[in-house]
Amino acid sequence: MNAAARTVVWRTVFPVADVDQVLPLYIDGDSGAASVVGRHAVRVRPTGRVSLGSYFNAFPASYWQKYTDTSSVRLHVRASGHGTVLVQGSDATARSHVIARTEVIEDAEIDLVVPLEPFGAGGALWLDLHAAPDAHLELHEAAWSVDSELKATATIAMATFNRPTDCVAQLAVLAQDTGIGGVIDRVVVVDQGSDLAENQPDFGRTAEALGDRLVLLRQRNLGGSGGFSRGMLEAMRMDESEFVLLLDDDAISEPEAIVRAVRFADAARSPMLVGGGMLHLDDRAVLYAQSEQWDHRIGWVRLDREDAYDHDFSRVGFRRAAFFHAPQRSDFNGWWMCLIPSSLLREIGLAMPVFLKGDDVEFSLRARDHGVPTISIPGVALWHMGWRGKSPTRTWEAYFLHRNRLITELLHSPHHRPTGLILHSFLGDMKPLLTLQYSAVRLRALAVADVLSGPDRLLDWLDDRAGRVKKEWSTYPDATPVDDQKPDLEGADPPRGGLRAASTLILTLGRHLLLRPRGDGVAEVHVAADRLGWWTFAAVDAGLVDTADGAARVRYVRSRKGTRRALWRSLRLHAMLWSRWPHLAKTFRTRAGSLTAPERWAEVFVK
Repeated sequence: MNAAARTVVWRTVFPVADVDQVLPLYIDGDSGAASVVGRHAVRVRPTGRVSLGSYFNAFPASYWQKYTDTSSVRLHVRASGHGTVLVQGSDATARSHVIARTEVIEDAEIDLVVPLEPFGAGGALWLDLHAAPDAHLELHEAAWSVDSELKATATIAMATFNRPTDCVAQLAVLAQDTGIGGVIDRVVVVDQGSDLAENQPDFGRTAEALGDRLVLLRQRNLGGSGGFSRGMLEAMRMDESEFVLLLDDDAISEPEAIVRAVRFADAARSPMLVGGGMLHLDDRAVLYAQSEQWDHRIGWVRLDREDAYDHDFSRVGFRRAAFFHAPQRSDFNGWWMCLIPSSLLREIGLAMPVFLKGDDVEFSLRARDHGVPTISIPGVALWHMGWRGKSPTRTWEAYFLHRNRLITELLHSPHHRPTGLILHSFLGDMKPLLTLQYSAVRLRALAVADVLSGPDRLLDWLDDRAGRVKKEWSTYPDATPVDDQKPDLEGADPPRGGLRAASTLILTLGRHLLLRPRGDGVAEVHVAADRLGWWTFAAVDAGLVDTADGAARVRYVRSRKGTRRALWRSLRLHAMLWSRWPHLAKTFRTRAGSLTAPERWAEVFVK
């Protein structure tokens, strides 16, 4: 195979901004031994030793071996100075070994072919750099290539709603990185807000840099599902790209990750969704999520997997984290970054019209049902504001979270009647009920009632459901910030011991159902957001509770009547859900194709 047919699929890169915060993602180990001197270059001080066995710079050999027909990769390195360049390989347990060693004296170029067959069970490839005692060692470039001509391109689709500054910042990153030019045809921005991105001071300069690749569209707010579906539809109409890459407006991309995702999908032996991990924008070296999985037993994300969430690379580097060396199963990927084959959109349609929350899960499960898996590979990720400081179950978004998880299970559950899910849903009402979050219980009830009404109004609800839900939520005291002075008494600690906790839980529920509240609703305790639990109001009837972001406080007040009404309503709705589930599932699955069809979405967009 001649060099012209070779394609670089993975370049070593380094950060040029926020270096101190993000360097553990690019250099594993003693980052003080090296200094970044360019996007692709690093200088190691005399006697310094650094490893590029890091999240962004280790080549995921096992993923390429498992999902592509690539039998080997070629490494090309340019270095100068004096020292040693080592090529390291690992196995599925993160044990490493030296594959090759090259001494650098003045200038050196390294070309090495590494077979991928040994990485079938797991493992990655990377470089270690050891400078000699008398001189610096500088890496000018390092890249992994395959002996295939990969030419596929992608159209980026972004949906934005009143986050114009964030949106323009994301576009600026894309515009400034010349490396992605060969894989991106267009950047389609669907602006659904009233505070427009195009009115930002920096928009003109960014738009000029992107040139005719930027396509700016405006439409009414149809949520994430409507915004991303519009971007998908426009990409299909332009018919330039083999893939559509969904990116969040309030994220910051690592542009090299975009190239890697497109090249990997292009090389894959069969179609797949390539998902990007999510790094915390407010804690830059922490990976919030990678390779997420869905639990059909409860209709929710599996959160109990070690290292799958909140892995801090500044504490435990890539080389020591076995999770990232063994290929992981993904059931879905958030639409903060997800690469989708254009052909798949023509086959299975666009997003389910659920406004927001869960459309990404449902789409991935739908793709899986059609034989197209989701693969999330280390080294493909972006930064997004983490869920810390957010608690959507305590806001109007609780409605969409709950309704859409039920819709997802109606469409994809393997169970005839998912008793575990329905029980989990009912018990999910008990926590907000015992913590006096009557607004959340009410919105969850509305969600179940809307599911019971069937799928036919989903498209109509894109326009007005969010407004009604917000209005309903705002009528409750626990949704309204107050200026009351907080009490000196802090909320109680959770009871210890299984028997004690169980008895306290039963007594608390009995108290809420049977005893009248004391006083006139004056707050008795102050509760931090992260300390709110069912035990908080075991002995008190009112409190001031911090909002999830800590910016305000709301008053929680116990209501015996409200508790009784909510409990009865929850029991009745869940009994109906269990009884009607088989018929509902059949109805949703029959209607799914027409709800997600590009032609149907096109009708929505022209209203």
